[in-house]
Amino acid sequence: MRNAESWRPTRLIKNQRTGEFILNRRLTYGGSLYIAEIQRKAYVPLIQAHLSGRLLDVGCGPAPYYEVYRDRTSEVICVDYPGTVHGKANLDHEQNLNLDRTLPFPEGHFDSVLASDMIPHMTRPDLFMAEIARLLKPGGKAMVSSTFINWIGEFPYEYSHPTGAGLRVLAEDAGLQVIHLESFGGHADVFLDTLNKFFPSGIGNRLFLLFAKVVGWTGWPERNRKRTKDRYSLGSSMVVQKPA
Repeated sequence: MRNAESWRPTRLIKNQRTGEFILNRRLTYGGSLYIAEIQRKAYVPLIQAHLSGRLLDVGCGPAPYYEVYRDRTSEVICVDYPGTVHGKANLDHEQNLNLDRTLPFPEGHFDSVLASDMIPHMTRPDLFMAEIARLLKPGGKAMVSSTFINWIGEFPYEYSHPTGAGLRVLAEDAGLQVIHLESFGGHADVFLDTLNKFFPSGIGNRLFLLFAKVVGWTGWPERNRKRTKDRYSLGSSMVVQKPA
């Protein structure tokens, strides 16, 4: 990461007492607080369990997971497109992967790749996954995630929101082995996330967060999630490995 000493946490912050990474509500869009918390619970354990060594964080934005993987990695390369609105101070390389689909790194250069919610921005996600496969060392792993039933957060630069099964096909067609694939959020979570979008700020947002907490206490979202997450999900997270 370029200028790593200047990097500051954005979406996630570390609880110094417990060591847990928690959502930084102050720097998270108010209309996405509900889904961001679900994504935190889905993504952080996978990053901690599977990503290490020389890591490529592609489509990294402000590199919100840097502190999660920093102590597990020997080198971090951050890549995003030239028009990113998230700032460029920590980018090692700028490239629009929809125009130039091959990154300037040799085959097998990385032990790990993180592509967090990058798939929706790819006009050819199949070619993007093939590039991840090219860049990974044999035995290397990538964590890839995507929303499914969710708003177009960067309109008009989102082109597809694949199902979990769609992510599997992309990976396997690229010659990668799927070692973890799980949908996150269910029917109830889609409802609550959509409601959150109506109340992104002010008193409405505070009332929504209180409502969501009370609903959570009833256990309904968790019970509903177990039944519906594969057919009515907010998204999916996947870990793939390049065959040795």
